[in-house]
Amino acid sequence: MKTLLNSLLKKRYPKRRSPSSKTTSGFTMIELLVATIVATIIIVPILTFVVDILNRDVREQAKTNSEQELQAAVDYIAQDMSQAFYIYSSTDVGDIKALGNDVRPIPLNTGQDPILVFWKRKYEENVLDVDGCTVSATNDCLDDTFVYSLVAYYKIDETSTNSVWCDETPCPSRIARVEISDNPTDSLGNYINGEEPDNGYNTANIGNRETPANLVKGAGDFDPVTVLVNYIEEFELNSVEDNRLANIRIQGNGLRRIQTNTDCDNSPTYCPEATAQVGARSALQ
Repeated sequence: MKTLLNSLLKKRYPKRRSPSSKTTSGFTMIELLVATIVATIIIVPILTFVVDILNRDVREQAKTNSEQELQAAVDYIAQDMSQAFYIYSSTDVGDIKALGNDVRPIPLNTGQDPILVFWKRKYEENVLDVDGCTVSATNDCLDDTFVYSLVAYYKIDETSTNSVWCDETPCPSRIARVEISDNPTDSLGNYINGEEPDNGYNTANIGNRETPANLVKGAGDFDPVTVLVNYIEEFELNSVEDNRLANIRIQGNGLRRIQTNTDCDNSPTYCPEATAQVGARSALQ
């Protein structure tokens, strides 16, 4: 009977546990440390992979931009030379560069190296008086004509960071263009209003244009040099055939757009090239 009573009392009133005997849940310091190490091992490679993908995408975009700009530059030069009637060889260009400052027909400043130099026909609108025309309206008595232009394409290696094209050292190279146009003449070859060619060169009385030594700097100022494309590694005149066709090569530097001190020898993949044969499309002069 006593045993039965004790059993009923225990069932009715269970023994209370002391506070110290309660179980606790959570992570130990060792478990947290292990979890941190495991997470680091997993996350770091993933982040490295993502960063590498992003950097690769930036480099590929820079390369694509360079390819597009190089092709646009080649197309522009080809269109510009469609009216060319005489292209100077590399030797002739060297002779032009060697002319003194007082007679050199094209500008040559520090860091500017003319690579491609040629003569072309330039179309001018409303510059010739029409004989016998009595209409007083503007341009109704003016005719169109062609004039001679001396064009030079430069590779510019600038060292001054004061230029808008250079905000860091070393400065990226670029291709620029300058054009010096003659004054128009009438059907007899006389200059309009008696004006002599003074826009940078003068060849009226000194022989033909084909010989660099015959070129003489005129009284006028040089036309400003305009930039065609930036971030250039190389700009070369490979050959000139019969002074009418030129083979050119342009190499860009895509990585130079996103970082300095890049070397195309070490990263040729990101230095695209464009080559082309450019020159006159007709025999007209």
